[in-house]
Amino acid sequence: MRLHLLLVCVALAAAPALAQQPSAGAGGSEAVPKHNCAKPGEFPGSLASDGQKRQYQRDYVAYTDCLKKFATDQNKLAEPHIKAANDTVNEYNAAVKAFNDLVEKEKAK
Repeated sequence: MRLHLLLVCVALAAAPALAQQPSAGAGGSEAVPKHNCAKPGEFPGSLASDGQKRQYQRDYVAYTDCLKKFATDQNKLAEPHIKAANDTVNEYNAAVKAFNDLVEKEKAK
């Protein structure tokens, strides 16, 4: 009898999670932004003038700075979504723990 009660409880606990509809942005239909950083050309080599080497160095630094800024900006945009996901996982874990505690309490009777 207790096994049947446990199975019914597990089924009821899982039903709301299965019934949830995905959000409008779910499914990967949104365009993922790409950086527009200009990659420097080929390294000028040993025969290039000092001016060409310095220009390549400036272009390379500008490129890597642009990539770092893009990554930082994207991480800032993602922060609220990551926080919401983490909060949801914490709430889920608390609900599962409460359910398991209830089951254990019922088993002890």
